[in-house]
Amino acid sequence: MKPESIWRNAFLGLFGLLLAVAGSEYLVAPKAFAVSAPAGTTIMLPWITGSDAGYSTLVAIGNTSMDPYGTTPVGGECYATAYTNAESQSPNVALFGDLGTFAPGTDTVLTEAQVATATGLLLANSGERAQLYISCNFPFAHAQMWLVNPGGIVTVYPGYIVPPNRSFTSGPEQLLF
Repeated sequence: MKPESIWRNAFLGLFGLLLAVAGSEYLVAPKAFAVSAPAGTTIMLPWITGSDAGYSTLVAIGNTSMDPYGTTPVGGECYATAYTNAESQSPNVALFGDLGTFAPGTDTVLTEAQVATATGLLLANSGERAQLYISCNFPFAHAQMWLVNPGGIVTVYPGYIVPPNRSFTSGPEQLLF
């Protein structure tokens, strides 16, 4: 046997043993891990429009804390903050309002008029829009927006979950889908 093959075989054997030992932590004894959820959830809907010109905007909020994955069901309240530069409001105004209480495992659909009543948001003219942030004081909240056009066609816009560690005063924006 050539000396090169002895060293090559010894190296391959040692390398294989090293991989087996390193991989055994994951293959033989999987570790349990805990997922901790934030105390609350903030969701951004990129835009909401008024119900003029035959368009309707619906906002769906779901409390998904009742699931088959061992989550502790918890209910709570959601609040909306709307940012708009609509002509019917003062420029770049932030409006705040209570959207109600949401029990675990429930989905609630709100119209643009209900959001407007809660926040004071007025989107009177065609083309006026606002960004909507929904903040819930419970984990596992989700939201989406439906835009129904005059012909009845529905377009769904997902809500983007704003991470709890996001800095609102500095740093890049980080949104999770």
